[in-house]
Amino acid sequence: MSRGTTASTRRGCWRACSDSALPAGSMKRDLAALAGREHDLLVVGGGIHGAAAAWDAAQRGLSVALVEVGDFGSGTSWNSLKTIHGGLRHLQWADLGALRESVRERAALLRIAPELVHPLGFVLPVYGHGPRGREAMAAALLASNLLSARRNDGLPASHRIPRARMLSPREVLACAPGVDPRGLTGGASWTDAQVSSSERLLVGFLHAAAEAGAVLASRVEVTGLRRNGSRIDGAHALDREGGATLEVRGRIVLNATGPWSDRLFSSSGLAKPPSCLLRALNLVLRRRLVDRQALGGRGDGRYLFLVPWRDGCIVGTGYEPSDEPSGDGGVQALLDEARRAFPWAGLERTDVSLVHRGLVPGRGGAAGLASRGRIVDHEAEEGLPGLVSIEPVKYTTARAVAARAVDLVVRRLGAPAAPCRTDVTALPRARSLSGPLAERARCAVRDEMALHLTDAVLRRLDLGTAGPPPPEVVEEVARAMASERGWDAARVAREKADLRRAYAPDGSVRDGMP
Repeated sequence: MSRGTTASTRRGCWRACSDSALPAGSMKRDLAALAGREHDLLVVGGGIHGAAAAWDAAQRGLSVALVEVGDFGSGTSWNSLKTIHGGLRHLQWADLGALRESVRERAALLRIAPELVHPLGFVLPVYGHGPRGREAMAAALLASNLLSARRNDGLPASHRIPRARMLSPREVLACAPGVDPRGLTGGASWTDAQVSSSERLLVGFLHAAAEAGAVLASRVEVTGLRRNGSRIDGAHALDREGGATLEVRGRIVLNATGPWSDRLFSSSGLAKPPSCLLRALNLVLRRRLVDRQALGGRGDGRYLFLVPWRDGCIVGTGYEPSDEPSGDGGVQALLDEARRAFPWAGLERTDVSLVHRGLVPGRGGAAGLASRGRIVDHEAEEGLPGLVSIEPVKYTTARAVAARAVDLVVRRLGAPAAPCRTDVTALPRARSLSGPLAERARCAVRDEMALHLTDAVLRRLDLGTAGPPPPEVVEEVARAMASERGWDAARVAREKADLRRAYAPDGSVRDGMP
């Protein structure tokens, strides 16, 4: 324990993170447990969908293993606008099922992770009286209110979602004085939710999975799926830390690798049509351009949103084809569009402190984003028993999509299992660590499988999520991790260099797939 750190301070990290307080099922990397027996379910992929599925399955009584090639949540799950949507946009396509699912999942996240997920107001200025004008928007909000009548079931007063309503032009200008008043006929006002740390929310799911008995391991690469005749019965894997090869057995394998499914299938010799993917972009801005609520603006034929976040804000979301080089061009294009949507903000490239980039499924061609997550039963569709895949769409509905996948797994296993309760079961560790920085860093190592400096800085301690942290902060975290993991000076230097390289010249973070 460092000088000046008391036992009570250490307890404050988890309210306690001391070794004696660690639960029996904490996030410990145990490769012997991973490879030592057959699991009912092997989840491949440790993003938000994989984490939610592991928790759900373990909570239902299945034996579960989960492996992730990099750090947990280092791919698409890390790149997000930090909003939990109630699905208002689905009214454009009259997709009422998707809207209801989004409303239910917004309520579920507000219910199970109230320390990280909070209501957030949105305002969208409206101009004219046409299809996008005041009357059309008022009708959309009325429909949303009717379809989301049970949006507050089980929520405390502090987290309830009020009815959407139309604002007068004067009300819009009062809350967003930079908005162009010419032709302004009002504004749409509704409430969704914001996750203050999507990284900590994912860690909360992982803790819950481990405490329910799941075996978790990051930095384990699946090099191919195991075949027993026509059946998939696990995975061949490589420990990317120690170099050992592993055989991980699972009665069912759940592919939760998202946009990297093509790589998994190719390495296993399985035929699969190429995925249609888009690259989503969000820009983290240094300036606090909006404060208590998000503000919408019309970009190039669609709406962008400025979302308050920490000391600045985030603007998004932009999209570009995934097969184009991910250089600065997409960033500049989104910034130019944001200037047109919010001309009063005077946005410059120097305002951008970080770029979020993540691959998301499209509909094919120019049809845009897919609207709902899909579960693929490979036994039914391809005669390949033992394999189920999640084709994810968005963070908001990850829990529900994972629950549907586990429903299918339970049916395929043919064994009795408890019903899903992840929509009403609180995530007790879905919160930020507290206490002195050095002790939080040690807690991330001991209890949260932070194997590298990038893991701690980017996805455990909320230090590098708005841009590179100050050198003195990095130094303190590195010293604390070195004392916990036994790093020498040369290893510390390599870890710092890896963290610097993770921040790419275009502002994005490249610390995901190998």
